Amino acid sequence: MLDVIVAGAGPAGSYASYRLASMGYSVLNLEEHREIGRPVECTGVVTSRVFGYVKSSAVANRVRGANVFFPGNREMHIEKSEETTVIYRDSFDRDVSAMAISAGADVRLDSRITEVKVAGDSVHIKYRHEGNLLEAASSMIVGADGANSVVRKSLYGSRPSRIVSTYQVDSAVRLPDQESVNVYLGSESSHGFFAWAVPTGDITRIGLGTIGPGARDLFSRLQKRFPEGRILSVTGGPIPIAYLSRTSGPRSLLVGDAAGIVKPLTGGGIYTGIVSAHHAASAINEAFQNQNFSANFLSRYERYWKSQLGRELWMDGIVQRVFAGLSDSSLSRIYSMLSSPDVVHMINSLGDIDYPSRLVIRMLIRHPAILMNFFRNRVVAGSADA
Repeated sequence: MLDVIVAGAGPAGSYASYRLASMGYSVLNLEEHREIGRPVECTGVVTSRVFGYVKSSAVANRVRGANVFFPGNREMHIEKSEETTVIYRDSFDRDVSAMAISAGADVRLDSRITEVKVAGDSVHIKYRHEGNLLEAASSMIVGADGANSVVRKSLYGSRPSRIVSTYQVDSAVRLPDQESVNVYLGSESSHGFFAWAVPTGDITRIGLGTIGPGARDLFSRLQKRFPEGRILSVTGGPIPIAYLSRTSGPRSLLVGDAAGIVKPLTGGGIYTGIVSAHHAASAINEAFQNQNFSANFLSRYERYWKSQLGRELWMDGIVQRVFAGLSDSSLSRIYSMLSSPDVVHMINSLGDIDYPSRLVIRMLIRHPAILMNFFRNRVVAGSADA
């Protein structure tokens, strides 16, 4: 019998496999697709924190700022001294998987899990590998199999409460500003989220997220901003932006998108997925050392990942829910407040895409009028929409 089965070989699953195999455990890492990193379903914007966990040179570009477009043709530019990295996501995924393989994990492609059961002292799965139905058993299972996790559906029977639908293309068009990401706010681009254009030289990643369906229809509007672009590839899918109330159970843990451990304000899941995988491996190691795989013992995993991410994701979730309800007129009024020189300086100094609530708190402490105006605009918008 295996020690651990890891479902999914994205960054979270591969990193969990790497850490567990490095500790000496037998790990079977099952990936449903025939190639690691494909299809690409990510914009791939990460901070240097990610490279503290993963050794990768899959760098497509480095950016320092963002051009934020508000309704009414208003625009503001923010810029930081630290670079943010745009990665080649498929190459990055392969780099993480290579770490797992080098550590001793058994990585199998074209392996889709169809059934998961916890029975007595083991976990039993069935999976299709290259068309053949196979079975495996282990002491533990890690669900790192994304937003449509089979492990989650089989063992937890729940799903994240908020889902963003995305649609993204690689377009043969070059942005004039190669050091800044474009962000588009308002109903022309998204419902309750935002759209983006990320430069990588002669190819630009253009996409959007929206609460609920309709991402493809909204993209037709966004595409008009890039009339000379030629679409080279299309991707998209669901992104959970609310973590589950329970991410651990008997002999099982959920990490990354499968658990909804994703940044609510941006939909970014690489950093949060790797962090959750790091803590999952620690909790599993302790479970083996104590030979205790109960739900109560494994609940320490929830404490571990929440100690690093929980407060941030909770606060960001509140801000995102309020933002999702703002009208275009409210966004325009908020632009007037955010575009003042002192606020822009604060954003440039304190902005952090991994931990944005730090900026929000400092901004409200120094400029409490922003909070009052923000919620006043929210009330006005709500009254107008009623």
